Amino acid sequence: MDYGLTGRVAIVSGGSRGIGRAIASTLLAEGASVMIAARTPASLDDAIAELVAMAPGAVSSIAADMTDHADVARVAAATRRTFGPVSIAVSNVIGHVIDAAKEGEGPGAGRFASMPAGEYRREFQHLFVSAWALAHECLPDMRAAGWGRIVNIGSGVAREPAIELPHVLPNVVRPAVAGMYRILAAAQESGSTFDAVTQGFHSKIPLRRQGQPHEMAALVAFLCSEQAARVTGQSIPVDGGISRHI
Repeated sequence: MDYGLTGRVAIVSGGSRGIGRAIASTLLAEGASVMIAARTPASLDDAIAELVAMAPGAVSSIAADMTDHADVARVAAATRRTFGPVSIAVSNVIGHVIDAAKEGEGPGAGRFASMPAGEYRREFQHLFVSAWALAHECLPDMRAAGWGRIVNIGSGVAREPAIELPHVLPNVVRPAVAGMYRILAAAQESGSTFDAVTQGFHSKIPLRRQGQPHEMAALVAFLCSEQAARVTGQSIPVDGGISRHI
């Protein structure tokens, strides 16, 4: 099938193996030019040997730490020099590792009770900052062209925590990444003032007003009480009825 990607320029992070390598291969087969980025030069060399054979002149590689904004900017600049403005950005950075020998250095997934604060920062850097930085560097090209695609390879825990596994880090950080990409997909420059936006938002609330601190405090007090002992693991909207989900 022709997906209409001929002439598009893509960056694929984590493109030296696994899902990233498969994505790079598929985009090349569809006529795109692809820059694959990964930390390990040896892995990149192995991937390039295969990819160049299928699409000579349409693929290149660069060793970079895609969790570092400066390195992401360097990858985007190298892609523009090699192929032109970026039109496709695929964020595929691994966070925690299960098998260090196979997946390289990184924080373990772990459990809440034994997870140091520093590991949350590392996971956030790996998963969230990498996704933000790639989008940040590529969006100007896409806006200028009036066309662009930003993709993040995530995990099922972005939707539902894996409570049966020691996965506290991805359970916490993956939803944040998904939220950022959802916001990117829906964002529009409206030019409205803050008051106008607030008034428009309030008009959609069945109670027609903003919530008050004491209303939230009353719920918190109840949830902390013995009477609420059977309420656990819930997200309870205190939003005047604007949430329409069941």
